[in-house]
Amino acid sequence: MANEHADYLILGNSAAAISAVESIRAADTTGSIVMVSPEPYCVYGRPLISYLLEGKTDEAHLDYRPESFYQDNDVTTHFGQGCAAAALDPRSHKVTLEDATVLSYGKLLVATGSVPFVPPIDGIKGADNVFTFLTLDDAKSAGAAATAATTTAHAEGRKSRVIVIGGGLIGLKAAEALHAIADEVVVLEMAPRILPAVLDDRGAGMLVDQLAARGIDARPGITTDHLAVEDGHIVSAHLTDDSNLTCDMVVAAVGVRPNSALLADASATVERGVVCDDRMQTSLADIYAAGDVTQTIDSLDGAKRPLALWPNAVAQGKVAGSQMASDHHDDRFEGSFAVNAVDFFDISLLTSGVINPGPDDGYEVHVYAQGATYAKFVTKDDRLYGYILLNRPAAAGIYTAVIKDAMPVSSFDESFFKEEPDNLAFSAQDRWNRLHRFYPTELNAQGVKECASL
Repeated sequence: MANEHADYLILGNSAAAISAVESIRAADTTGSIVMVSPEPYCVYGRPLISYLLEGKTDEAHLDYRPESFYQDNDVTTHFGQGCAAAALDPRSHKVTLEDATVLSYGKLLVATGSVPFVPPIDGIKGADNVFTFLTLDDAKSAGAAATAATTTAHAEGRKSRVIVIGGGLIGLKAAEALHAIADEVVVLEMAPRILPAVLDDRGAGMLVDQLAARGIDARPGITTDHLAVEDGHIVSAHLTDDSNLTCDMVVAAVGVRPNSALLADASATVERGVVCDDRMQTSLADIYAAGDVTQTIDSLDGAKRPLALWPNAVAQGKVAGSQMASDHHDDRFEGSFAVNAVDFFDISLLTSGVINPGPDDGYEVHVYAQGATYAKFVTKDDRLYGYILLNRPAAAGIYTAVIKDAMPVSSFDESFFKEEPDNLAFSAQDRWNRLHRFYPTELNAQGVKECASL
């Protein structure tokens, strides 16, 4: 049993963890940092794993930071098999890894992300051709299985088929990736629409048609209630519309859950995710959390929920690292809201904020659709609260800024939403404020900037 001490111990090696390291080193260049991860790789861009299977990139270009990052920042690593955290003792400030290594710490950051949720479908447990699609190893395993299944199917004179259970972002990206390998990909989604969390009925219906034109058979409102297994291998699925579908492999992509068991077992406050204050500190002394493992307050509607988004993890990791290195640091995390940007083949989809308001919530909905393009804007009290942009990506950043900065919708004419605006759609004052938001300056009545004394 090895024993090691770290001034800063970080569990995780993705966006939040890396952001925390950079913040710590900005404030403390000498304190010892130890990072722990069950994955053996240098930090990589998880959103890129589907592109690896499609041949749009390779492993050498997945890196989010260069391999020298850890040495450059004097970080000791425990990566790979046996390096998952198995137990946390907050009173003794110690973490025990699966390989029995004991790490003591001054400050601890838990940035363990999410874990896939595998639905309790009859036949799914223990089958050798069921895969998840969250990590690089997941993608490699699924890709290898699809390749082998397709080779076998062709030798038998038939087409290979992959069933993806779950029509959310992960499921559809898995479907796109495996479509590059298998002959047929069918996506099952229990909800009445695909992407139920980030699209509305109309947009989802349009996307189903566009995916079908590119070879993805998405079936909203239908899932499987039984998987037939032969010799440990799933061979078909019985669907809830009472049909049967043969298959060569299954991808379980119905969603993810915060990987919060370690903190929950240590009696930290955990609701839908780990509860933190605005310094990203948990209910336990000297223990912080950041990224997908946490519960975030939605800055638009006040809801408390996990927000499994890369930019959110980066922002939280930055605050956590700053606070760990300096208890009096001014950095605070003030909540966030959902911003999704994804493509499927040549289809672009960007959504943000409130997109499916209730009929009695007081929101107004504005829709502009033409051909394969769909735009929806949700407003209330002279503010933009959300948007959907299907195949209209150009101005997404501008609309997100309008939401974030609570700009009055009345300051724009209808063309701002009906068409694709550029930066000149903002008033001169707004443009100045956006470009110089950290300086106490404004335009006077003549449009000349006036700088307050610093």
